[in-house]
Amino acid sequence: MQQLRLSRFALLSLITALATSPSLADSPDGGVVFNAAYTGDPVRNFSGGIRAGGTYLDNLDLQLAADRGAIFGIPGLSGLLYGLYNNAHEFSEKYVGDAQIVSNIEGPRAFRLYEAWLDWAPVYEDGNAFSARLGLYDLNTEFDATETAGLFLNGAQGVGTDFGQSGENGPSIFPVTSLALRLNATSSTGAYGQFAVLDGVPGDPEDGSSNRIHLSGKDGALLVVEGGWHRGAWRKLALGLWRYTADFDRLAATTPAGDPRREAGNDGWYAIADRTLWSDGGRTAAGFLRVGQADERYNGFDGYLGAGGSLSGFVPGRPDDTVGLGMAMAFTGSEYRAARALEGAGTDRHEASLEITYRAPLTSWLTIQPDIQYVINPGTDPALDNALVVILRFELSYSKPLSALR
Repeated sequence: MQQLRLSRFALLSLITALATSPSLADSPDGGVVFNAAYTGDPVRNFSGGIRAGGTYLDNLDLQLAADRGAIFGIPGLSGLLYGLYNNAHEFSEKYVGDAQIVSNIEGPRAFRLYEAWLDWAPVYEDGNAFSARLGLYDLNTEFDATETAGLFLNGAQGVGTDFGQSGENGPSIFPVTSLALRLNATSSTGAYGQFAVLDGVPGDPEDGSSNRIHLSGKDGALLVVEGGWHRGAWRKLALGLWRYTADFDRLAATTPAGDPRREAGNDGWYAIADRTLWSDGGRTAAGFLRVGQADERYNGFDGYLGAGGSLSGFVPGRPDDTVGLGMAMAFTGSEYRAARALEGAGTDRHEASLEITYRAPLTSWLTIQPDIQYVINPGTDPALDNALVVILRFELSYSKPLSALR
């Protein structure tokens, strides 16, 4: 079987050498920008779940982003080099027991090359656009991404639980990405279509801190397609489909020998409606709805419903402050419940998170975001009471053209 193993740090060294080349940073057609962001989450579970208690989560993002035309002056070519550090102070696993994860920055302790890609886009005169992207790629930057839902801190408001749970090690999203090829076409009318083929197993399922890139026929590929429309008040109206090419173990079906039955067909779909509902004098209200489904033979949650709304500009003199109310609900599949019953364990039919949040940029470099979540049926475990979680997020950010740092 053909296999490819590649060190992410070898890839990092190569791209760093290119990114710091004078011919790149000093290109007259564009430049390279250095971005840094530190995010901290003091977080505490006040009641319910596994036990009361709290911890501190944080991550550090370091980026070199090259504008189109900045890489050796090649028209239409842009790129990103992105390093990510996460600590390992687990919260959901130790205190809440929820499957959807209350903090979207929680991940295993590691420093990894998170994204490293080149993107080429020819120039069109009629408003249409096309681009091709190749490299380490976070699927959720473009697929299953909802602008209004991006305000919330619960992990399910990024990629829906139906999609985010899938695969041997999740799809190519935070905190581990994989090699991918992405194609995107957008028309002047606002209609768009995009397709991606990705390594079916990002990183190493046995080691959450692993930075390996390992391509093999056994791992297969993840295929994702999304089409939709965005224009005017509509931030996004979209339908997405995804499918793994590899076989997977059934949750509650075995062979005559008693081994898990392996079959093809691990797939699903999602739909998004995200719209500005009202805007007047700098005040804006927006709302979104996201639904999705995954094959219950392989996935514990076979359905998902996310919804929410936001209101910004309502505080005089603070046009960027935003308050939001959101819900994320994942539904267990019948095959998962059957598998749990065989183990002698009960299972609730859903887990839900109700979230209220307030995001306030205090300066150009400091943002705070108090957040309260009420988790219903954590982990769909009947033995766990509903949990009340409070997060006080803060973000420190810095951005500067690379040429100005020399």
